[in-house]
Amino acid sequence: MTDKKYRCKIITLVLFVIFSLCANAQQTKITVKLDKKPIVELFKQIQNQSGYAIVYSDEVVPDTMLISVNVNKLAVSELLDSILSSKNLFSQVLSESLIVIRSRTTEQQKPKADQWLISGRVINPDHQGVPFATVSLLETGILISGTIADEQGNFKFAHPIKKHQGLTLKLTSLGYEDLIVKFPLNESAAAIQHFGEIRLLPKSKNLQSVQVSGNQRVIEMNDGNIVFNVSKSISAQGTNALELLARAPGVSVGSDNSISLNGKAGASILIDGKMTYLSNGEVAELLKTMSSSNIRSIEIINSPGAKYDAAGTAGIINVKTLKSTVEGLNMSLTTGLNYGVYFRNSQDLSINFRKNRFNLYGTYSHFLGYYSYLYGGDRIQEGRFYNSFTDDVDKRNKIGSRLGADFVINKNSTVGVLLNGNFLFGGGITDTKTEIGLASTNLVEQTLTAINDYYAQGTQRYNLNANYKYEDTLGRVLNVDVDYGSFTKRAGNLQTNRYTLADETVLSNNLYRSLNGIDITLGAVKLDYNSNLWKGKLETGVKYSTVSSSNNSRFLEVQQAGEVLDPSRSNQFFFREKISSGYFNYKKQFGKWQLQGGLRMENSASTGKLEQISQISGNQQRIDRNYTNLFPFFSASLTASPANSFSISYSKRIDRPAYQSLNPFIYLLDELSFWQGNPFLKPQISHRGLIQYVHKSATIIGLSYTYTNDFSVEVTDTIGASKIVMIPRNIGNQQHIALTLTQSLKPFSWWELTFNGTLFGLKNNIDFGYGRKLDLRQIASRLSLQQTFKFPQGFVGEIMGFYNSKRLIGANQFFEPNSQLDLGLQRSFFQKNGTLRIVFSDVFKGSRANSFQSVGDFTIRNYSYFETRQLKLSFGYKFSSGNSKGPRTRTSALENESGRIK
Repeated sequence: MTDKKYRCKIITLVLFVIFSLCANAQQTKITVKLDKKPIVELFKQIQNQSGYAIVYSDEVVPDTMLISVNVNKLAVSELLDSILSSKNLFSQVLSESLIVIRSRTTEQQKPKADQWLISGRVINPDHQGVPFATVSLLETGILISGTIADEQGNFKFAHPIKKHQGLTLKLTSLGYEDLIVKFPLNESAAAIQHFGEIRLLPKSKNLQSVQVSGNQRVIEMNDGNIVFNVSKSISAQGTNALELLARAPGVSVGSDNSISLNGKAGASILIDGKMTYLSNGEVAELLKTMSSSNIRSIEIINSPGAKYDAAGTAGIINVKTLKSTVEGLNMSLTTGLNYGVYFRNSQDLSINFRKNRFNLYGTYSHFLGYYSYLYGGDRIQEGRFYNSFTDDVDKRNKIGSRLGADFVINKNSTVGVLLNGNFLFGGGITDTKTEIGLASTNLVEQTLTAINDYYAQGTQRYNLNANYKYEDTLGRVLNVDVDYGSFTKRAGNLQTNRYTLADETVLSNNLYRSLNGIDITLGAVKLDYNSNLWKGKLETGVKYSTVSSSNNSRFLEVQQAGEVLDPSRSNQFFFREKISSGYFNYKKQFGKWQLQGGLRMENSASTGKLEQISQISGNQQRIDRNYTNLFPFFSASLTASPANSFSISYSKRIDRPAYQSLNPFIYLLDELSFWQGNPFLKPQISHRGLIQYVHKSATIIGLSYTYTNDFSVEVTDTIGASKIVMIPRNIGNQQHIALTLTQSLKPFSWWELTFNGTLFGLKNNIDFGYGRKLDLRQIASRLSLQQTFKFPQGFVGEIMGFYNSKRLIGANQFFEPNSQLDLGLQRSFFQKNGTLRIVFSDVFKGSRANSFQSVGDFTIRNYSYFETRQLKLSFGYKFSSGNSKGPRTRTSALENESGRIK
């Protein structure tokens, strides 16, 4: 017998799921009649009549194993039990559609006195388990024992202790290069031989002839994380990354572009594992430049480990971009037209060239057209009402691009460079009318009309990353990143403030010009090292980052004689921060248990300096800070069976203030509202615990609790009798508890669906000062459902929707329920190289953001609607020539700082 005979045979991967978890897939009844036929014929009959997959190895089920069977409408489970029991075999259901055949003689948890127990885990370059990999024990190239890894890549089998020569372990899996590992196993070796994590590399051979039935779902679970496969969603096409986040399970995007995860604000945004280093507003603008056509998936990480930057008290959302896996020249082009209030055009171009050890790739995307926003607020202050309405037209065009290259030095080492560029440019105009009067009479006494003409707006973001990665088959990984980034923003605005009486008499008419500029440079160096140690996995690393920010604001009053600088409303703010960090993380398998623990240390040293601009002299304010935090992480997971696992984890995380939030200057929005930074704003610290249950990778149930100290949030407060100010403050503490359920089902072969539900409660103990203490509580829910339908003639349809109940966001802002329903239809042409899609988003125009808040006698109701109801038409065509080759993924050192640019 040769090692070729020992292989993993996958008959099919067709998914068939019914709603009840208790109803086992094997209960489907089939009819079979075989007479002294190989058992593989039985497996084919099961596949043809039920659509299940059978996985086995020739060492367990040899080709010479013959059976005779004649049954009519017998359940699959009963049939397998009756046939396999006599062969000393048994079957296991490892997913909704996968059955593995195993041997009772080799599946032992503990070795006998005269046996070795050989174990380990097979992983891919992304450190994810390779399911059902074949593990063969060879002696001088001849197969003597082996097994099949489970769905997490773990393997374990026993072998008699005796003298051997030339022992090797061979690992194979579909789509990966074969790997042979030598090891010095002898009669005096320990009874337990654990090999830790063993990495397989993707194959470079052509895989186009391989046919696998079973498609990647739109929403999947991977290592306890929820993955939204954007490229598989119809309704996601023709949108930008910010709009995509609002569709992701458990994610909410507020009217102020704040991003919440499972009802809690403070989610950290990563792009290909890199932090954006931008504040909520700026990261929203960045995401708007990223097209869905260039995004592969959105990964939601609820319990990040110590290797991640500690930023993000609600968790991490990782946006992964597409990268071709085919050798040769590959291109794709997508063009789209959207219509809501305005027409918009989107274009996406992706080019990738792979040859031998070299890979060159680039993407370009743009969104051209206007966007409409309608919002307003009705407030009562000191017995008077101020009712405002704003018509906002954003005329900025958005462009996203990247250019990168990788070079494989040898089988273990790779170097690469990557340049990202994101641009927004164009004008915009807001027209705000505020009616003012006595609340007791409800009569309008005067009206303030404020028109902001953003005649010049421009934002540029560049990030350059150089990377070196070493990785061998023994689990040792060295990754070095050097990053440099820059962010520049310019804005010129002419603002008219005109007061009129009810009879249109003009009381005053003032014209102002504001010139604002932001310049930020970021640099970072990061080193990570992973290695197998003491039959476990050690992860460790260090990072140093520096950020320099310069904000210039000039406010001028336009008079007949010319423009006059107002020094009390003009300033320059300089900020510099250095963060030094290091971490270690260790995980180890103990039978069915896996324990993981880590600790991260971060030291932050910053200097903020405010210079008030004056025609005579400058007045400076300076604030220095230096603090160190430790962030522990611990998790324990139990694999009770191949289909069921449990885990519990604890983590401590931090949210540092956005750079601009530390600027104490007051910015004029109009003559009745202002924005002001807070130089004494402290970071907020959270402690989070999570209990999670996973069933067959199709069901995730989680229960989490988060306590946040020094809860920081932007609050709206009063100035005098008629004005309001929005200012970030540390105002108390917050408690958050959430119960989540994610369930993937396939009731029929033509219908797949994924449900995500979150039930959460918030409790805010906050103090606005001057005796205004609030104890606010709210129980809320978010429900989302994604469904895919396969129709005749190659049509595929999708229905995606979500619903949010009344909820508490921020400090004291209660939002009313809202919802959204999207419909999509697509069909492929030209041998599936071309795809035509039509999408109708927010069909019922339910994605509105209406809220209410109050402090003492001050109350305000806000409402807003973004142009979410749109009709979208797009066509994409891809050209691909060459052979499949696994992509290279990497993160950069700039994983935290950009997330705080405001």
